[in-house]
Amino acid sequence: MVSMIPFGLLAGFAGDREIRITKLDETGFGFRLCKENQMMASGNTKAGKDKTNTVPQQLFRLCFYDLEKGEYNEVKISFYDLKKETDEPSEFYEKFWVFVDQPDYKQAVQSLLRQYSRYIHLKLEEDDSGLAKNMTGYPGELDQVKCKSLEAQMQIWDKEVQTVASEADSDGKEIWEKLNAELALELDHKEMYVDYLQHSFGDFLEKYAKNSIGVCKKLLQSERKPERLYIGNQFCHLLFPEQDMLFKLMEKAVKEHLKITLVFSYVREYKLDFISRLLCEIDKWCRLHNCQIEVVVNDWGMAEILKNQTENLRPCLGTLLNKRKKDPRISYKTGDQKLFKENSLNAQFYRNFLRNTYGICRFEWETCGYTQLLPIGKNSLHIPFYQTNTSQYCPLFAVCANGERGRQKLAKNCPKYCREYVLLYPEHLHMIGRYNSLFGIDMDALKDIKVLEAYIKNGVDRLVIGEQK
Repeated sequence: MVSMIPFGLLAGFAGDREIRITKLDETGFGFRLCKENQMMASGNTKAGKDKTNTVPQQLFRLCFYDLEKGEYNEVKISFYDLKKETDEPSEFYEKFWVFVDQPDYKQAVQSLLRQYSRYIHLKLEEDDSGLAKNMTGYPGELDQVKCKSLEAQMQIWDKEVQTVASEADSDGKEIWEKLNAELALELDHKEMYVDYLQHSFGDFLEKYAKNSIGVCKKLLQSERKPERLYIGNQFCHLLFPEQDMLFKLMEKAVKEHLKITLVFSYVREYKLDFISRLLCEIDKWCRLHNCQIEVVVNDWGMAEILKNQTENLRPCLGTLLNKRKKDPRISYKTGDQKLFKENSLNAQFYRNFLRNTYGICRFEWETCGYTQLLPIGKNSLHIPFYQTNTSQYCPLFAVCANGERGRQKLAKNCPKYCREYVLLYPEHLHMIGRYNSLFGIDMDALKDIKVLEAYIKNGVDRLVIGEQK
């Protein structure tokens, strides 16, 4: 007899009503119901029938999760004996035991208990890597292999990209013949802002290309130049340029005939008034220069501000609001992974809501190691990094200032430890920790131009290249 199996491993239904399975073995299972619902809303209940002692005969369905296959197995039970349990009476609910004599039920119970018992033993005896290796085949022994610096890490990734014989070895002109999309650059921290202001765009682009690898490097070394700048940071509220520097960046971009997309992160409560005033100033700047610019939104409050106060700023849905499952270990996940291809934006009604309510028609995406089915509309694709986690309470700040990752707190005035430090992870995972976020790098997109070509055929009309070194 096993009690309180996790609901994700065992779900039960009586008719069309969901029930909580409290215990089970090979002879049957127990469940409980609120006293007022114990008849389970059955349509065949007769008036005057004793509701305290009987539950009408109906179909039970039990869904057993198979940890090895990563899918549910449904067992239907239509013949059974039902007994009301009288031990430990409660004024809130009634408990019942269902006797089952059905071969497929016994087999499902045996399989569930065997897998669940194995999981518990591994959880108690192994570390996280050992548990993952035994459950999914994850190479836990490689978790011990780490580089000592970001430079060493990037050299390994660069070498890995160069050793792959693919169309990434063709020149930039040939690549752009295949990629009919707008090209943009990300400027997402102070050093890049200063670098852009101090150099001509040609020199800045040359340096940007030098610090890139794979397909990104080929794209930036081609004859075709980027047409747009993304200015700001989607993930850290302290990496957006100061107001004076922001307008200098915008003025220089206009002089160099570059289009502008301003990038904002989440908005903390104490910065709401400042952001509101800043957006009004940016809107005035747009009227003065007779132009419109895009604004990447990662906070619903900011979307509301843009809707009510500005005329020349076109909102785009940012990465923090365009949610999907992303993880460099996702290839080890068992079971069907087809559902990863879509997210909420694949629903037409949601896109209509964003367009009609906030004027959002462009969506920001990231290459993240698996194929995504993009919706109809304007889609920007960020390469090669993809964000997996973001914390407003910066873990890098906690490590540098407090010596422990867990001692996090909100940083309103930050010494910018991220200028010198990153968090390093096992080399085989292809991920790093920058400022307040974790990022994976999509090596397939860097190795093979066909990955980007497929995205463009699937609806991407803009490629946004981020800094890699």
